[in-house]
Amino acid sequence: MPIPLIDLFAGPGGLNEGFNRVCASFGTRIFETRISVEMESSAHETLELRALYRHLQDAGELKSYYGYLRGEMTREELFSEFASLAKAARAEALQATLGQSESQNAEIEQRIRDALGRTPSGECVLIGGPPCQAYSLAGRARRTNDEHFEDDNKHYLYREYLNIVRRFRPAAFVMENVPGLL
Repeated sequence: MPIPLIDLFAGPGGLNEGFNRVCASFGTRIFETRISVEMESSAHETLELRALYRHLQDAGELKSYYGYLRGEMTREELFSEFASLAKAARAEALQATLGQSESQNAEIEQRIRDALGRTPSGECVLIGGPPCQAYSLAGRARRTNDEHFEDDNKHYLYREYLNIVRRFRPAAFVMENVPGLL
């Protein structure tokens, strides 16, 4: 049984892709993404498409996906052709914003609980990269003259990640790091 994977601040899913490519010697995935959370629209669309790709790959149905890449069909046609797999992909890729409000955080946490289902606490892996623009060396250098820099809520989004660690107690977590985090 694959290890459940939760991806926060997922971006387009690069970290997630790495975990999903880890397979046992007989070809089955070691990790299974249960939910990816991202706020930005184009990154979220990529998460959905990559989730569909994995579902199609597992079903041995990649012909249409490659047709989509060649421009032979639209994204909507691809998702329609594989409606049940597309539904699973859409359930996996959640467009939402952590740290925006308590109700939004509660909704995301409920979706995580639902995605984990009966998985016992501690039997999942949490991955993600809280936005680092506010504390990375490059981000701070770009904003030296920005009078609103101190008010940027990105300074504190790492706390949302840590709250999820505290609430769900994953067996392991990987938080993307950048110089300047401390």
